[in-house]
Amino acid sequence: MCIDYLQTRAEDDNTDFVTCPYRYDVTTPADVYAPKNYPQAATLERHEQQKRHRMAALLKCVTDANSLALMEVAMVIEMCQLEAESPIEGSIVNRGQGVFLTRWMGGNKKSLRSLYRASHDGPSHAKLLRCVGDANGLVFVVKKGERLFGAFISAGIQLPDDPTGENEYRCDVWHFSLAGHFAQPTKFGGVRQPVGVAGREGLTAEGLEKLWNCPWLYLGCEGGAAADDMRSCYQFIYSGCVPEGYVGPWSEYGNAAFGGRATFMADDVEVLTVV
Repeated sequence: MCIDYLQTRAEDDNTDFVTCPYRYDVTTPADVYAPKNYPQAATLERHEQQKRHRMAALLKCVTDANSLALMEVAMVIEMCQLEAESPIEGSIVNRGQGVFLTRWMGGNKKSLRSLYRASHDGPSHAKLLRCVGDANGLVFVVKKGERLFGAFISAGIQLPDDPTGENEYRCDVWHFSLAGHFAQPTKFGGVRQPVGVAGREGLTAEGLEKLWNCPWLYLGCEGGAAADDMRSCYQFIYSGCVPEGYVGPWSEYGNAAFGGRATFMADDVEVLTVV
C-alpha cells in the first residue's frame, strides 16, 4: 500500500523522488523497486480494519440499532462524541456508561432515573432514604476520582422494624465497574446475595448498605460502624473473585480496591432506578 502510494505520487507530480507520507524520512526513486515495510503494512491494515468496523457499526446503528453489541454501541458513542453527555438528567453516569447499565438490566427498552445524589440532595442517611423511598431495582453508583463503580440490587431498601437495628435480606445482586478498573465497562456477580440495611437511627450498626460475599460494598461505614455520610465507604474484592483484565488499584492485603483503598471517602454517591 505504501509503495503504491509513493509511485502514484511520483507519476502525478512528475518528480524523481517523493517523501514518505508517514514521516519515516525515507525517499524512494519512483522507478526503483523498494521492499515492502511489513510492520508498517500491518499497522495500516489494523487501522483500515478499525475503520471498517466503525463504519459497519454506524450502518448497523441506522438500519438495526437494537441488534448492536455493547462494544458496537460504545464505538458509535465515541465516534459521535457523545461520551460527555448523560442520558439521565442530573446523573454522574454519562451516555456511554448508561447504555451499558441499561443493557445489563434487560435491553433497549429499559431506562434509568436518578433518585438520589449525595452532592445534590445531601450525604446523610435520612436524605438517601427520603429520596429513594420504596423504589425497587436500585443501582448504587460510587465515584472516586476517575473511577466509577457500584452494585445493583433487585429489591429496594427494606428498613428494620427497630429503627436502631439492622435488617438483612436476600435479593439478586450484581456488581460493576464503569470506569477506572478494566479496559471497558464490566459487570460481574449476578447471584442472590445478602443485603444489610441499618435503621433510621442505627448509627451503631455495621453500615447502611452492605453487599457482600464477593465482593463487599458498604456505604455509610466508618471504623466498623455506620456513619451518617453515605460517601464514607468500605469496599474490596477478594483477589480470587476479581474478573480478568483488572488494571485498578489493590489493597495492602492483595484485594482489589475499586476506590483506591479499602476505606475511602467517595466524591459522590448516586442511586438510580429502572423505569
